[in-house]
Amino acid sequence: MGKSLKILFIEDLASDIDLLYFELKRNKFAYSSVHVQTSDAFKDALEHFDPDIILSDYSLPSFDGLTALTIKQEISPDIPFIIVSGTIGEENAVQLIKNGATDYVMKDKLFTLIPKINRALEEAQKKREKRIADETLNKQYQTLFEIATLQSHQVRGPIASILGLINLFNFENANDPANTDIIMNLHVATLAFDDIIHTIVEKTTEIKGSIAVNFPTHTHGQIRPSA
Repeated sequence: MGKSLKILFIEDLASDIDLLYFELKRNKFAYSSVHVQTSDAFKDALEHFDPDIILSDYSLPSFDGLTALTIKQEISPDIPFIIVSGTIGEENAVQLIKNGATDYVMKDKLFTLIPKINRALEEAQKKREKRIADETLNKQYQTLFEIATLQSHQVRGPIASILGLINLFNFENANDPANTDIIMNLHVATLAFDDIIHTIVEKTTEIKGSIAVNFPTHTHGQIRPSA
């Protein structure tokens, strides 16, 4: 059996819910579901059920699809949201899509539901992958910036100290007592320089490893028929 899809239904009519259940069962898809009719129940389901997709009616007695979409966008913007309605009208459907809905399905054309669910899940997966890639690139940029800062600023301090101490060293009289202090200070400056180089190497290795990572191949979240 494939992955069980978690569907959150927003619907007030039991007969319409049964039609959706029948369409999913007819296509032999495995799923678990939660059915809500109010704003509070919807918010609770978003938090505790964590659905893969939301199928919402457009108009309910104490709730509506537009309000649900607004709440969803604030709490869980990545979850696909499909309006399933018999009365929405094309103009309202287009406006909802402009506001962030993924798609809409007319109740007298439920044969389009499964393809639209699959497409919505694919799009959601691609968005997640893009967000992960963007976050990775941003992290790489921050690491490169830190490396550049280390190279351009912090490296100069120990090098300047080392060069200055070398200039103070009395090469003509190696037994000069001042040379002892100079050597000790050279040791300290060299250790500081070594620490900075070690940090640069670590960060460079980190970013090389990050760049080398290949994202695993996904099935883009398609719901799969039960075995």
